[in-house]
Amino acid sequence: MEVALTKMSQNGQVVIPSEVRRDAGIKPSTQFLVFNEDGNILLKQIKKESLKNDMILIDKIKRSEDEIKGGKFIKADTKMSDEEIDDLLIG
Repeated sequence: MEVALTKMSQNGQVVIPSEVRRDAGIKPSTQFLVFNEDGNILLKQIKKESLKNDMILIDKIKRSEDEIKGGKFIKADTKMSDEEIDDLLIG
């Protein structure tokens, strides 16, 4: 994982440092989803092949957060496989 420091311009532009772009394989004209999570700004590359799955995941996370806030939760064992955990969440 590459880490670098950058800053925002007066126009609200942020440069992704070259070493980070290289490490992530980011090319000119790459598009991003931009998230604000409690003041933490997250960028997610938009890739056509994974966009649908990303949107489904975002929806699942939002629904889970709402359920947790409402007091609903499911315990999962760390020894469980990803598929077993998914079955708990979907079921």
